[in-house]
Amino acid sequence: MPDERVHDVSGMTDSELERARRHLMVSLSLASPGSPVRGPILAHISAIDAELEERAGRPAASGQPGQQTHLA
Repeated sequence: MPDERVHDVSGMTDSELERARRHLMVSLSLASPGSPVRGPILAHISAIDAELEERAGRPAASGQPGQQTHLA
């Protein structure tokens, strides 16, 4: 059964995203093959990966959590 829910992780900091991804990878490794819990875990990992890729592709904005501001 596919997980159709929206997984919004945009409010998390970079470090929170990395930590959550590590925890999800551990959970995935412990889930039995064919287990229904694998779908939601994979959906969350995908959402985290997409958010991290999006952040890597845009310049850091001042005041946003998890992003560094570079001063010249």
